[in-house]
Amino acid sequence: MKAFLYIPLLFTTVFGAFLSGLDRTFDEIDLTMVDLYVTMPTSEVNNLIKMAQVSSSDIQAKGAANIPDFEYKNATILVKWNGNSKTYDKVTYKTGGMYGRSYDKVGFNLKFDKKFLGRKNFKLRPDPGDSSKIRSKICCDIANRLGLPSPQASYARLYMNGEFWGLYVFMDSIKTSWIKQTFNPPVEEVTTLIQCKSGGFNFKPNSSYACLNANDDYPDMNQFKTFITNINNCNTVSDIEKYMDVDIFLKYLAFEWLIGSFDHFMIYGHNFNWYKKDSDGKWVVIYYDFDNTFGNGLSSSLWSSKSSNQDGTTFNPNKQYVDFTIADWEKNIPILKKIIFQNKTKFKKIVNEVLVGAFNPNLLNSRISEIKSFLKPYIQEDCTANADGTLPGRINKKGSKKSLSVSSFENNVENSLKTWIKNKFKVALSNYGLNENEILSDAASFVPKPYNYGGSSSSESSTKTKTSTTTKSSTTTTKTSETTSSAEPTTSVGERYDIIKEGSSKISSEWINWSWGVKSYKFDTSGNMVNYITSGVWGGVSFKRSDTVKFGEGTLYFKAKTNDTNATLQVLLHLADLDDYVNAGIVEKVSTTQMTQYKVAVKATSTGKYDRITIQDGKNNGLTLYLNDVYFVTGGAAATTTKKTTTTVKTTTTTTSSPVATSTGVKYDIIKQGSSAISSDWKNWSWGVQSSKFDSESNMINYITSGKWGAVSFKSGNNLHLGDGTLYFKAKTNDTSATLKILVHLVSVDEYVKVGTVQNISTSKMTQYSVAIKEPANGKYHRISIQDGNNKGLTLYLNDVYFVPGTISTSTTTTTVKPTTTTTTTTTVKPTTTTTTTTTSVEPTTTTTTTTTTTTTTTTTIKPVTTTVTKTATAITTVTKTATSSAVATSTGQRYDIIVANSFKVSSQWDNWSWGVESTRFNSQGYMVNYINTGAWGAVSFKRNDNIQFGSGTLYFKSKTTIANASLQILIHLADIDEYVNVGTIQNIATSGMTKYSIKINTDRKFDRISFQDAKNIGLKLYLNEVYYITDPATSTNSAVKSYTTNISSNSCSSYTQAYQPCGGLGHPDASPCCVEGYKCQVINDYFHMCVLDFNN
Repeated sequence: MKAFLYIPLLFTTVFGAFLSGLDRTFDEIDLTMVDLYVTMPTSEVNNLIKMAQVSSSDIQAKGAANIPDFEYKNATILVKWNGNSKTYDKVTYKTGGMYGRSYDKVGFNLKFDKKFLGRKNFKLRPDPGDSSKIRSKICCDIANRLGLPSPQASYARLYMNGEFWGLYVFMDSIKTSWIKQTFNPPVEEVTTLIQCKSGGFNFKPNSSYACLNANDDYPDMNQFKTFITNINNCNTVSDIEKYMDVDIFLKYLAFEWLIGSFDHFMIYGHNFNWYKKDSDGKWVVIYYDFDNTFGNGLSSSLWSSKSSNQDGTTFNPNKQYVDFTIADWEKNIPILKKIIFQNKTKFKKIVNEVLVGAFNPNLLNSRISEIKSFLKPYIQEDCTANADGTLPGRINKKGSKKSLSVSSFENNVENSLKTWIKNKFKVALSNYGLNENEILSDAASFVPKPYNYGGSSSSESSTKTKTSTTTKSSTTTTKTSETTSSAEPTTSVGERYDIIKEGSSKISSEWINWSWGVKSYKFDTSGNMVNYITSGVWGGVSFKRSDTVKFGEGTLYFKAKTNDTNATLQVLLHLADLDDYVNAGIVEKVSTTQMTQYKVAVKATSTGKYDRITIQDGKNNGLTLYLNDVYFVTGGAAATTTKKTTTTVKTTTTTTSSPVATSTGVKYDIIKQGSSAISSDWKNWSWGVQSSKFDSESNMINYITSGKWGAVSFKSGNNLHLGDGTLYFKAKTNDTSATLKILVHLVSVDEYVKVGTVQNISTSKMTQYSVAIKEPANGKYHRISIQDGNNKGLTLYLNDVYFVPGTISTSTTTTTVKPTTTTTTTTTVKPTTTTTTTTTSVEPTTTTTTTTTTTTTTTTTIKPVTTTVTKTATAITTVTKTATSSAVATSTGQRYDIIVANSFKVSSQWDNWSWGVESTRFNSQGYMVNYINTGAWGAVSFKRNDNIQFGSGTLYFKSKTTIANASLQILIHLADIDEYVNVGTIQNIATSGMTKYSIKINTDRKFDRISFQDAKNIGLKLYLNEVYYITDPATSTNSAVKSYTTNISSNSCSSYTQAYQPCGGLGHPDASPCCVEGYKCQVINDYFHMCVLDFNN
């Protein structure tokens, strides 16, 4: 038995409340591990293991559907989650999946006797083909956030009779019970849920064979066949809308294209359900199974039978898959011509909605990083061998082994998943003429809403009655039948304003949810608002008035309970006209068993009226807070039994127009207020700024470009060297999520130090900020930069910018409430730490001569850009160090420049496809300076943007780093398939002068991209210049990809290759050319053959 591995509970805050407000049953376990302890008789476990022994040849010989499943209907499962536990008896435990049965770690299906999280049926899937283990989860999250009817996903660990069986994706299972629990149809039996599982459904009249009725007791398919006939008889979208929820289908199609799935409607025609709703008689589609997404498993063979696009555009199969338009992607399915290509305006609107709602890098990258951080220790646990050397849960000894490591997990997340999102987002913008800034701006304010499943709910009453309130000790009994949220007299004191009306299951329309530090919230079946407040962020459930109503003296009433007997609630009132708040009182000993009413008296303040109310986690331990019947009554404050303070908490920012200088009395103006100019003693050394101007109010307006890590930078022109002091400036931006990094640039070396970060910048008025700066350890500085910390691009307004020298205070003020304006850090970042970003070190003026020549051969494992690692061609790395300033060609082939000396740019025929690089710029010597992050396996990567492809040749480049003993791994990326080859490693890169290196590349395969990777993953500053490639004589470019199929007699097969795995070629000489049932071995090129779907079989 594997000993229990302790993993600390990880608390995270969902970026932009990714799933907030969607009323998901899985909210309670989001980014929380579920532990499933299964108990079965030993004889049944042995039988399970015996029946799990399935090889690829078994599937080839018998067919996946014909291999019997293990099933035991009397298992017991103890479920533990979030500090809770519950035992379920008479659980049906069954092996699950089709071709996945032939892997060493198999999946399972569970059917509980009672509901867990509102569900009875669940899937446990190991997703062996997804090294990130995130694809299924993030796709479900996206579909949930887009308001699509869709399954939910999280993660679980499985223990079988006490033995650890590993990590699984834990998901809804779309069964008839799921339909009853979500759509709540008024029928005893669901008979119109159709599962399209086998492949090939596309609405053509004969394609219904690919689908089955999900209700085994009602196998009739006549209604579904009538649906197909009706769709084929339709001539317009309006006609189709009579039978189908077209908007949902279109949104799923856009989603399918953006996530790069071949495993759903447009290519394979499976992994979805159709359900005929009782509410309107229309059919709605519901997708499932998302492990083959974001470029995972793609092959040119998927489109081998396609020669044109049905929208009239040219189909080019040689494009990168991520660049495919939706017309390229789909296989000329007739219904798509009607609803997409003859419905272009509508579909463009749908794409826009999907990009705004979920599919954009700003939202997804942060969400994926959260999931990655959560999963990492569990990945480590899953790939740690037991005492006997076996890995957890790998019970199928005949199955194909899929290796997993923490590094491959991290690599796939950063270099495959996120890269696809970044590139596909750009493709979608280009294809549909959408504006990136508008999309991202709309996304920042987008409020997700759940799909309306149309279940029965009671309508709101319009009755208005008076409310009488009687207080006893700390509990108040309220009698009311009022359902309106408008203010009306409730007592002799004043008017009542409902925030959450009891029984309404919603926040009243006059109030907006402005909570922070709340992982997610939902309304439960009792109408209580359930808020999951995160530990360590001083989270608060906050309600802001959406109109002009403001409050003074009065009483706040609310019903509450928590999951923590020691919880304390702090009630805050936020001033409407000032960015301040008042602590109105503290509620202690909150009930953990029943909803109990509390009240807090609110006194008027001379500083203004309130328009926002917050109930905060007063101990910052994290808690689940239930709220209901929340309202405010104006007038004389009622008596309260809560502890109360009246301290007004001030924020760290100020709007004072003339701050007092320090005792030195010296002030250096950079932009003097009212001058409409940068002071003559300072020069504008900005970068990544498209343009700057001064407006009529003397504000300097800077248009900072997205993706450039741009900054507004001021350099002293009179030999002024600065040390300790404070930078003051007034600012506002056009982005509510903007972050400004404050950098100072050192005098003695060409480096900079980050001295502070300013967040929550005002978007409405010029507000003054200050950053205390301590002199860096490396000496004085003469330049100050204000950088776009999010790299999203923004419009930055600046005025009244100046520096006051003098010793800064070392004391800090701790605020126990989330600031509503600016938080400023004063940490000095040293160049020798990982929190330091440094720029160019000046090249010495002396000549460095090195004559050492080293020849090495390496096979170092590298960070993959896909999930498949290719066997390398013979790689001989020749390293030549020289002090010559110009490259001398050593061959007579064609030269292709990537960076030309003194050009200060990457050549126009190449695009920068780097990853794990925080920022890049060209310094005054024309060197490309790249700041590669620690732990990201980052690389500086250049991809050809025309049709040129390369064969054997020699790569030349000049380089140096700031890290002694740094190594560079040189990769080439193949043009015809998403793989790379490691062609060698150069060790001990120079740290002083720029040194020239060359590496001979011998390959039989064509490539169009070259990468320089941080081989030790330590993070470094990499300088590059004069980078070019010279092809060997007679090396051709732009070779066409060969595509043909090997024909092997089934009688000669001793083993079988899995779908989309190598089945031969020079790079895979030991692979079996025999593919599993339904697949054929297709030659992608001489080096790589792959098992692809056989549409003719």
